[in-house]
Amino acid sequence: MDTERKNILEGVMDLHVHTAPDVIRRTYNDLELTDAAVRAGARAIVIKGHHCGTVARAALCNAYNRAVHGDNSFYMYGGLVLNREAGGLNEQAVQTALRMGAKIIWLPTVDAENEYRKRGKTGGIRMTDSRGNLLPELLGIFSLIKSYDAVLATGHISPEEIHCVVDGARNAGVRKIVITHPEYWVVDLSVSRQKALLEDYGVIFERCYRQPLQNGQWVSNAARNLDAIRQLGTAHTILSTDCGDPANPPWEEAMRQYLQFMLDHGMRSSEIQAMTRTLPAWLLGLEDLPKQ
Repeated sequence: MDTERKNILEGVMDLHVHTAPDVIRRTYNDLELTDAAVRAGARAIVIKGHHCGTVARAALCNAYNRAVHGDNSFYMYGGLVLNREAGGLNEQAVQTALRMGAKIIWLPTVDAENEYRKRGKTGGIRMTDSRGNLLPELLGIFSLIKSYDAVLATGHISPEEIHCVVDGARNAGVRKIVITHPEYWVVDLSVSRQKALLEDYGVIFERCYRQPLQNGQWVSNAARNLDAIRQLGTAHTILSTDCGDPANPPWEEAMRQYLQFMLDHGMRSSEIQAMTRTLPAWLLGLEDLPKQ
């Protein structure tokens, strides 16, 4: 990787990358992503799996990194998605993942009721009962996330569920709430709703580089995300790639493209720094936020 390309990625953190092993093909396996991140000078990545926890895999990546690459600044982290394989809204699975070092607990993604409905299926995992009240299982999960000061990410749940979840989590004392790719067509959280969540709850928006449409074609979210950032600001935004599908560039190239697009369209380097280094570092518990 040439110096210019490496410099734009130096110290970057990406909280949403998919790797093999998985049930579908991925561009990199865990160790290949580790190699790419070290070459790029990245500081941290969170690997995400829709169908299994990734904490143990991340630990092996870190052991591999030290054995192969020696002393460097990169560290891999993992988390847990509360899909069917995890038992859905399974408090015990959450507790185990957090005890093992999970940094992010995602609410259901591919098994969310909202995802099922958007894809013309019935069933899926709900966040609320028939009257719109949060399911009691979530309260125990919120309590655990608060205790470990971990990140609660909203996954693929509906805009209405997102509001209920955010309200319940904030009332339970959860500090770190990330709205997962609000631009994704399955989530489709409007900028006006994002604005309300920001004003009322101070949530963080994870804006991902690319997404697969319903027909399976991958498209860039960069222009749409830039517009949302211009409307809502950078202070509550992180930039992630959501990479891993072979239809997309490999992780380091995707992140480079994303950040270069932002710079080319008027974002300042300090703003990129905040969205890819400062705020992610706080979410991962690595640093405190700078005092305003």
